[in-house]
Order: sequence, then structure tokens, then C-alpha cells
Amino acid sequence: MTNIRFFTTPEGKFTGFQAEGHAGYAKRGEDIVCAGISTLIQTTALGLEKLVEAGLHKKVRQKKSLFLCMLTCENSEEKKEKAHLLLGSMYLGLTELAKEYDQYLCVSLKEVD
Repeated sequence: MTNIRFFTTPEGKFTGFQAEGHAGYAKRGEDIVCAGISTLIQTTALGLEKLVEAGLHKKVRQKKSLFLCMLTCENSEEKKEKAHLLLGSMYLGLTELAKEYDQYLCVSLKEVD
């Protein structure tokens, strides 16, 4: 199962996410759930980097199937708002995917300071 945790401020603004695990829907190369998850994660991370030009802390551990992406504190309010929209779009896409494939994907929120 893939577990994706979105991090938010106490005001509900998205500040990043962490994805862990393999979906396990099908064998490698044929897993449509994994493909959907990967597409949303990679597109959002690229949008944060290239479109928003947000400062990010990223950690990728392929052997552990871990992808962490957090906004850094030096981002302007404008960049934080744009990042919130991109992360919110990713959250919506993943929660819809999880409704269909709840045995393979879990999406949660965690408030951080």
C-alpha cells in the first residue's frame, strides 16, 4: 500500500507531503495505481520547482519507496499560496484515486507548526 501524508499549517494551508510504499495493485510495469500516484507526485513536484520556483526540501529513497517534499521557510507569501494550490490539486486527485483503490492507497492530513 502507498501511504501519502499531506502536511498543513493550523490554518489548513498545504506545506508539503510524504509518500511511502508500493501500491501493489499489479506487477511492476503494469500497476495503474502506482502510475497514477507517480504522475501526480512528479507533476506537482515539478510545478513547485519550475512554475512556482518555491524553495523545497526534497528527499527521495528509492529502496524504501519514500518521497518527501516540503516547502522551506524562506518562501514568500505569494509562493506559499501558489504552492498551496498545486498541493491542493494533488490532494484532490489522490483522494479521488483512493476512493476507487482504497486497498492500495491511503491519503491523510497532518497539521504541523
